[in-house]
Amino acid sequence: MNSSIAQSRRKPVNPLWIAAAAVVTVAGVVAWVVQLTQGMSTVSLSNLTPWGTYIAGFIFFMGLSAGSLVLSSLPVLFDLPRFRPYAKLGAYIALASLIVGGLYIMVDIGKPDRLWRIVRYAHLGSPMLWDLLLTVAYLIVSTVYLRRLMQAKGDDKGLKPLALIVFLAGLADGLTAFVFATQIGREYWYSAVQPIAFFVAAVASAGATILLVMTFLKPSGYVHLECCDLNPISLLTASMLGLSLLLIVSEMVTLAFSRSASATELIDLMIASPVFWVEIVSGVAALLLLLIAPLRGGGTAQTVTSAGLALVHLAAKRLTFVGMGFAVENIDYAGVNIGSVGAAMPTLVEFGVALGLLGLFILLLTVGFNSFQLVDEPRG
Repeated sequence: MNSSIAQSRRKPVNPLWIAAAAVVTVAGVVAWVVQLTQGMSTVSLSNLTPWGTYIAGFIFFMGLSAGSLVLSSLPVLFDLPRFRPYAKLGAYIALASLIVGGLYIMVDIGKPDRLWRIVRYAHLGSPMLWDLLLTVAYLIVSTVYLRRLMQAKGDDKGLKPLALIVFLAGLADGLTAFVFATQIGREYWYSAVQPIAFFVAAVASAGATILLVMTFLKPSGYVHLECCDLNPISLLTASMLGLSLLLIVSEMVTLAFSRSASATELIDLMIASPVFWVEIVSGVAALLLLLIAPLRGGGTAQTVTSAGLALVHLAAKRLTFVGMGFAVENIDYAGVNIGSVGAAMPTLVEFGVALGLLGLFILLLTVGFNSFQLVDEPRG
């Protein structure tokens, strides 16, 4: 491998990136203040569609944290030197993702002082309880693991027991999927494929984020690398994207063969949804670019484009997941015909808050790059 880490010579990340991320974050805070002062009428949520952009964002960032923990633990647990440079980076991305994911829950519940009720009135069938427990567990595990990685020198054998815990914590992202997959009243969620799809999307999002970050850091001197050094991450991300697309096809074919009224209605709604087609087109394009890059030595532009399209695919996937979950009911309500609800378009306030949280995520990453050396010397 031709990469080399230049800790003593590395330059700070361009302060313009930090300033831009800070401005977007502040804009998000302003939008949240509007939501707090004017109430939940400023967002698209309702009694029939209680979840929307915020929960989609929470699922995305929780998946990103889980996938980052998995990728961070692999080189230590299974002695994979080609993935070793990304161990600390993955752990830090997981930590930043958890902070942002937790904030998505806070803005979703409306008033922050209601957060304690998740614990006070908790029951095992509540998705919110499991999400809260997973968030706290991920936060503790990722913090401890990152600290140990920062302190580790030379041999990683002493880290293996902790890496195993981190790996299992990443796999636990599937527990959230089981909460959705057992909702028999929702046609789209009620599927045995969901736990696998959650894990695949988690690893794919982590791989795409690492690709973007490593490419972004190259001009700053934080790390010197050739495009071929990203091939392992590119191929892993491509394989996860391919499996993600295959699961979508499997679901569509299974629904079509059932020929039930609810399945037919769901397929029609998906085909008519622009977000669904963004998911498909961006996923296929990202897959092709990620597969071509290692074969033809793709440059920086191709890496950024492929990783960006992969993240667009996965973000659209989360929006489709939440929206389609409310689109078709499997259970009739006596005397009430609510029809197909579907996903409401996010309001300007809702979009502003979501964009602000994305800005916060970028801000946390850039500040972390300026404060710590998060890319290791490659081994082997």
